Amino acid sequence: MQEERDVFPTSFLLDDQQRRLILSWSDGHESVHSWEKLRRACPCAFCAGEGGSPGMLQRRQQLNREETTLVNLEPVGRYGLTPIWEDGHRTGIFTFEKLRQLCECPQCRPSGR
Repeated sequence: MQEERDVFPTSFLLDDQQRRLILSWSDGHESVHSWEKLRRACPCAFCAGEGGSPGMLQRRQQLNREETTLVNLEPVGRYGLTPIWEDGHRTGIFTFEKLRQLCECPQCRPSGR
């Protein structure tokens, strides 16, 4: 059995039709992430806030199409990925562990949570 820290993405697919990211993992799992939910989960200080101040995403009910269109992913060391968004945003680093926690596939979210 692989330890969680040994699991890493092996490839990704940007599904433009359904506006979702599909990540294939070294343990065989395939995680699914809607682009809007992924953008809303951006951990950077600008989006999520810092020092008790809310981020840009907490102050907005709706995001525009450019803000929620994923155009690429870049690896960050051996621990994470940075989404590149159509609006130019690229400062959020998602650790592999966080991406697995955010998976929306039926296996990970059987009740539709």
